[in-house]
Amino acid sequence: MTLAFWSTLAVTILLDLTVLVTLAALPLHIWPPPGRQTWQYRVTWTFFTVSCVGFLVVGGLDAGSLGLERWVGEAGTIIVGSTLFMGGTAVASYAMGYIGRRAALGLTSELVTRGPYAVSRNPGYVGDLILMTGYVILTDSRLAGLVAIAGALWFLLAPFTEERWLEEQYGEAYRRYKERHPRFLGWSSIRPSSPETA
Repeated sequence: MTLAFWSTLAVTILLDLTVLVTLAALPLHIWPPPGRQTWQYRVTWTFFTVSCVGFLVVGGLDAGSLGLERWVGEAGTIIVGSTLFMGGTAVASYAMGYIGRRAALGLTSELVTRGPYAVSRNPGYVGDLILMTGYVILTDSRLAGLVAIAGALWFLLAPFTEERWLEEQYGEAYRRYKERHPRFLGWSSIRPSSPETA
């Protein structure tokens, strides 16, 4: 279990570094990847896959170590954790399906501003953050919680690297969309979209 935790945490931190390096505006650009046949694409998605699988394994192996069950009971952790996990998975899956496979993989696609993207510029990431929280509560795992914190950093920072790239790809159309819609969730989410951003 110790090996699974430390390996997963190390890979998740390396995943975080892919966006930190890109944000540092160094000549090295990793996320979003410049194309599917690039080392940046392979490295990012390898780290991402290992991190996700490791997170699930660590939570299963370390179940009960966080101590939430003492506060909310076993039924509480199951009900709250399952609801958040399934709800977050549904939101993330819907957002990825709506935007299309290429865009979900960080590759060039058309600009999508409708559906879940009319509420948030990053609904998939919002769903991922919710599902990670749900899994930590469901498994009541301290070590899964630590991995989730490291993983959440990627989901919180990735939009900043993507925004520069999206402005280069879509120009004024993306800038108008960005002005009217929150990065994650916010009050502007409840305003109806104007025809030019729909």
